[in-house]
Amino acid sequence: MHIVGIHGIWQGKTTSTTLSAEWSAALTKGLRTHHGPACPLPPLTVAYYGHLFRNPSRHLNADENTPLVDDDEPFTDEEEAFVLGTLAEYIPPETDTQDIATETLGLGIPYTPRPVAQALAAADRTLGRGVGRHLLKPIRQVYRYLHHDIGDRIRDEVRTELYRPGPRMVIAHSLGSVIAYDMLTRQDTGPGPDGLTTLVTCGSPLGWLTVRRSLGCEDGLSLPAGIDWINLRASGDIVAHGGLASLAPAIQDEVVNNGIAEPHAASRYLSQQALASAVTKAASL
Repeated sequence: MHIVGIHGIWQGKTTSTTLSAEWSAALTKGLRTHHGPACPLPPLTVAYYGHLFRNPSRHLNADENTPLVDDDEPFTDEEEAFVLGTLAEYIPPETDTQDIATETLGLGIPYTPRPVAQALAAADRTLGRGVGRHLLKPIRQVYRYLHHDIGDRIRDEVRTELYRPGPRMVIAHSLGSVIAYDMLTRQDTGPGPDGLTTLVTCGSPLGWLTVRRSLGCEDGLSLPAGIDWINLRASGDIVAHGGLASLAPAIQDEVVNNGIAEPHAASRYLSQQALASAVTKAASL
């Protein structure tokens, strides 16, 4: 069996080789901690697309770290509506965001339309000061995958690993879970070759209604027959603030403890007992 990883956001400065080594180390830690020091790790490759969010030729004298889509790039009306719809899931429904001051957001936040800034400040009231603005970058990257032509380029990069021949399981983190679900259910890509037995999603934003509407699955989630789906959600992970089992009875939700410092971090999810058990089960099939 081969493990295919699909990473999440903020990976523009690394490589597939580096990520594969980091994911292998975290998974090995989990396997040896929970299943003994002799527990083997199947081969693992992370499908890498982070470089596509960066375009060195976009600006004169731009270096390799120039973002493809800058954080301060103006919002389109469609993106603003997507962001506001997503932030609304973190705001009590009776809240009138138009009356909320934005000074609590502090300095250094890229330009945002006033309604978005007010929604971020409102989210802070529920999540804690400064937390709302940390949601902005993942929301914008998810939007760009779903509604920007970068989505086609990402799928081209991921396709080779996702549809590699032979027995395999997929571990998808954050935005990677949206990419995996999208590709496995799209009419133009299909479920791929036989052999995919297990999908593990970690810190998934598939719970956001805005994402499911964009994918055409507003009322629920479903994968092709024969694929087990396990979803890991950490307490305190603001991206995965709700489970997925309510959206599909076949999904096995697992609540894990990733600590309070970095509850959304891939490395924390990868070392969890629930994931180690999923790997050993898939490897025995």
